[in-house]
Amino acid sequence: MKRREFLTIAGLAPFFGLRTLLGEGNLSFRNKPFEGKMNRDINKIVDLHPELRYKIISEAGSVMSDGLRLPHLPDGMGSFNVDNNIVLVRNHELDLRNGMKKSAFINPETQMKKLGSKHYDKNAIGGTTTVVLDKSSKNVIREYLSLSGTDDNCSGGVTPWGTWLTCEESIDKKKANRIPHGYVFEVDPRNNSLSTPIPLKNMGRFYHEAVAFDKFQNAYLTEDRDDGLIYKFSPKRLNNLERGDLFALKVKGEKDSRNWRKTSIEVNKRYLAEWVKIEDVDPDDDTMRYEGLEKGATPFSRPEGIVADRDSLYICCTSGGPLKRGQIWKIIPVNKKETQVELWYEVQDGASLNMPDNIVVAPWGDLIVCEDNSKVNRLWGITPKGNPYLIAENNYSGAEFAGVCFSPFDNTLFVNIQQRGVTLAIDGNWQKAIG
Repeated sequence: MKRREFLTIAGLAPFFGLRTLLGEGNLSFRNKPFEGKMNRDINKIVDLHPELRYKIISEAGSVMSDGLRLPHLPDGMGSFNVDNNIVLVRNHELDLRNGMKKSAFINPETQMKKLGSKHYDKNAIGGTTTVVLDKSSKNVIREYLSLSGTDDNCSGGVTPWGTWLTCEESIDKKKANRIPHGYVFEVDPRNNSLSTPIPLKNMGRFYHEAVAFDKFQNAYLTEDRDDGLIYKFSPKRLNNLERGDLFALKVKGEKDSRNWRKTSIEVNKRYLAEWVKIEDVDPDDDTMRYEGLEKGATPFSRPEGIVADRDSLYICCTSGGPLKRGQIWKIIPVNKKETQVELWYEVQDGASLNMPDNIVVAPWGDLIVCEDNSKVNRLWGITPKGNPYLIAENNYSGAEFAGVCFSPFDNTLFVNIQQRGVTLAIDGNWQKAIG
């Protein structure tokens, strides 16, 4: 495939996924575990495979194009082709406990007031920022606040129509004269300013993590709880998420997916699944999963990152498995009525993957997985056969990797180091790096 052909196809990636468009094997990478050492970073930001290099795109605390400050704690992130530029929409997992100094606002009272109704809640400082990059140099063209006043924006997902869904990982009991949180919001990467914050309440009020879509435009949502559920939102209209029905996943014949006390779910075995209807999608408190559990829905251990690939979806359950170090599940929507599930990967040792979180499909078909643990956090690739290989390692800040995604034009990988507050672009000779 010629480079021009590849770039043309890659530009459609936010809508369909690169692997779907390219087909498996067109990029003739094949993988084996990296047995050497990461190159130590003299700047003490991230150690990388010797064939790779990084560039800092932006860093928390810097002043953006709109005069506001780039917030801290970047998390989930999506990549888009807009007017032949790379556009990244980036979540910030902030609440008032983090302190106003980590927010976008240098003069909070004045700046929040100026935003008016575009700032969702005066008692919240989360949201999203958008950064526009030159597709070749990866230099910043402009950077600005694109959603304001939401709470603990953790991860999210790209819609089939090319927008970003940002999800609140926060829920408090509804109180008088307080704006509730725990919703999904939509951000258009084509906007050059703040989006109007409209909560998509029919998608549920719970501790949201991420979202991804199947080929029928059903949205699958994850809930970051030890007994969290996996949800499916079926919209009433295409390209519109304001109305629809919400369901929770039930693995037939299995009451628990976590394999904590005993192995009840086998790896690489297909199970039939069904969906139970959630009636109270906007509860007063953090109780939505209890309705699902009472109806027979299957609990999962901290379902977090989710990504669609061809006819399947992959979901990271961060604390699943006998070691509580993680599982990766696979959901297969066979058709509009039949769903199958598979425990695709389960951590069985302490040397490889440890607590997987954010996830994306690489242009060459492998899964790229971020770790989120209390020790050293790494960035892994996993082949379709379930073989992991190391890409990057954070030996310096103890911060998690988050928001992993690829450029719509080439193989450049974007990722956040959350607590450090930096967004990186990683590229190099991927073919040598992974095999």
